[in-house]
Amino acid sequence: MREQATRTGRRSRKGIACAAVLACVLGAGCLAWGCTPAAAPSDGADKTADSTTTTEPAPATSDGYSDQLASISGFPTEGRFVDGVTALPGFYKNSEKNAANAEANEPLRYTDRNGFTVQPVPSDDRAFNITYLNAENRGCTSCHTLESAIMSLPTYHRLIFFGYPTEQTFANCIACHSKTYQGTNYLGEAIHNTHMTNAMFTSQGGTCFSCHYNDVETQTLGRWDDYKYNLYHGITDVAAEEVQVTTSYDQTTITPAENRFFKTVKDEPSEWLVDDTQVDPSIYENWTVSIDGDCDNPVTMTLPEMEEQFGTVKQVMKMDCTINGVGQATIMQSEVEGIPLSKVIEFAKPKASANIVSPIGSDGYDYAQMPIDWVVDNNAILVTKMDGETLPNTQGYPCMVWVYNTSGGNFVKRISNLTFMTQPEDAAMSQVYLGEFADDCTGEVYSKPNSGVLNYPTNVVLTGDEAKPVHLEGFADAWNEPIKKLEFSFDHGATWTTLDTPNNDSKYWTYWRMDFTPPEAGTYLMDIRTTSIAPDGSDHVSQYDTQFMFTVE
Repeated sequence: MREQATRTGRRSRKGIACAAVLACVLGAGCLAWGCTPAAAPSDGADKTADSTTTTEPAPATSDGYSDQLASISGFPTEGRFVDGVTALPGFYKNSEKNAANAEANEPLRYTDRNGFTVQPVPSDDRAFNITYLNAENRGCTSCHTLESAIMSLPTYHRLIFFGYPTEQTFANCIACHSKTYQGTNYLGEAIHNTHMTNAMFTSQGGTCFSCHYNDVETQTLGRWDDYKYNLYHGITDVAAEEVQVTTSYDQTTITPAENRFFKTVKDEPSEWLVDDTQVDPSIYENWTVSIDGDCDNPVTMTLPEMEEQFGTVKQVMKMDCTINGVGQATIMQSEVEGIPLSKVIEFAKPKASANIVSPIGSDGYDYAQMPIDWVVDNNAILVTKMDGETLPNTQGYPCMVWVYNTSGGNFVKRISNLTFMTQPEDAAMSQVYLGEFADDCTGEVYSKPNSGVLNYPTNVVLTGDEAKPVHLEGFADAWNEPIKKLEFSFDHGATWTTLDTPNNDSKYWTYWRMDFTPPEAGTYLMDIRTTSIAPDGSDHVSQYDTQFMFTVE
């Protein structure tokens, strides 16, 4: 039974630094995302650890701090401070002061949309995280979900909803908004401008430190969410030689239907097919695909005609979205059935010069321009069924292209055209997404290889049987690179437990499982370091560790 949460939405404790990413420009404010403005901070006297209170009004010339000190019985209010040191043990009691502050600033909990109790900031014995780090008011998700922020934008933005209960973070924004893709630091421009010029953000006391951490080593303002877990107090470390874990993996696990992720198409919402209980068979029966472009045998056929002409095949395949960020859940694996594109290509007879086939969606999506040899070698199929049933509306009904070893950006929904093209040889692979977007902060490939926990959101609070032991499940993947090993650390990366994955096949995801027995109640942090095998045979180690925090009681 999950513990009843103490709050049901995110809110700012002190009304400061409501990290209202992008959507604040609408003026709807944090209330639209479940945030509530906090009451004005209480003054120093209310927060003091001593039980004595001031009964006399402060002198007009007081500096405030002297008033508070004067109100504490036993310390001289006049003369040099050093002359009053004998009075210090009577009222300046560190254990009482720390305990009172920890109690007054106990981190907040809430119930997320998946029904889990979540505590994003760990408790510590003096409330360092709340008092000095201001941790509850920092980071992209301290005040809203990324999904809510995107839906609140003044302009259209495609939406991604996770099926697994992983919390979506800015990590899913980096790929599309990197210089690698946009040609400019678009994400930084958008975030900074819509924060610092917005009345809601500034009225909540937002500053640069709402989203950033001052990295003194690099003399830069780093992303808070990249640093926070290594700054928090109150996390229990367990060395690898003492940790009690059992791990295993397979490459055959299938994503349950309720855990598949969803991404919108570019049509108007009124044209979207989103109700999987209402699949109209006439759409499939009458849907046509035009096979055209640089080929000798252009033709337009319905899906039933294509299945009759080319037959169908079944394949277990993964879909790892191009933008799947560090520790995110834009990934799934299914048994899919459909028309082999190798047969379509053979029938179409591409011209001698043609080297590209472009699956084009009915919404105009035409970015997936793949070399013909790549499509054939990686067993691309025009999917019409998933896990033995008609392709769901939310997954691209009536048809969708899937390709082995390729990012989800090439998995085009609702195919209307298969167009053959001729491009310069050096550009032929330019539109095959392989998860190789760079992080603008480092210039290195961001989330390849990648890993994440899928059965719980980070910061989850576990009680009872869920904590004895803690059972975790997740993935590792690197698109076209096989996974060599996963390493797990419970002491901030000081020591590691290794799970080797020999004979790994890059066509499928690596699905791992772990049972961790916590030595005591408390908060724990699991780092995951993932290694894949690059095309040249070298080890490709993840740039960032996936970090997953959880509390057991």
